[in-house]
Amino acid sequence: MIRLSKRLEEIASACKGCELLLDIGCDHALIPVNLLENDLIRFAVASDINTGPLKAARRNAEDAGVTERMRFVVSDGLKEIDLSDPVFSGKETTLLISGMGGPLIERIINESREKIGSIGSFVFSPHSKIADFRRFLGENGFFISDEKLTKDEGKYYFIISCKRGEDACRDDLEYELGPAFFREKSRERTDYLEYRLKNFRELEENIDIKGDRRQEIKRKLLLYEKAVRRYEAL
Repeated sequence: MIRLSKRLEEIASACKGCELLLDIGCDHALIPVNLLENDLIRFAVASDINTGPLKAARRNAEDAGVTERMRFVVSDGLKEIDLSDPVFSGKETTLLISGMGGPLIERIINESREKIGSIGSFVFSPHSKIADFRRFLGENGFFISDEKLTKDEGKYYFIISCKRGEDACRDDLEYELGPAFFREKSRERTDYLEYRLKNFRELEENIDIKGDRRQEIKRKLLLYEKAVRRYEAL
């Protein structure tokens, strides 16, 4: 039985129920193997740019007895993924890209626009430049339908679920924290706001930070103070 970390559990939860999961940058394919093992998806295509992780992914699939319901592809992004392959026929595909920075996910999307246009749903979990990534999604025809926030080993992660549609974010706060952040309160969201506010207050007090960096810190501090007020009003 494949065991998942808390972060991977949340990503897997966002993917469950899809017919075919296309996991780009799959590493050891823990998420698709776990979902297949628990009969939460029908089929998975696991892809990575390096052969080493894919060999480990195949071993994990063999150990779990799900190899017949998987395909393994060495690919830089979606470049070697053939969506006309019969394995995709008649199955609604969910594209998963996680475990990398927002700019890299943007590059993968930009390089495969025609292929991505035929995919119905998406799960992204960028590790950096998240506000910029949400803007990119909105500017490129993605509707953020839901987001999850989780903390794993001292770090916070956003898991973004998307479909095709208009930008779901209405202002800077929603680009920063996601359109779902202000729908309801949770322990994770409360802790995250406190953590970020404390961080930007400490940075503002650092007299060694000058110029544009200081102005950006002040802007972020004001933004998170505004976020706290909106959140507390829920």
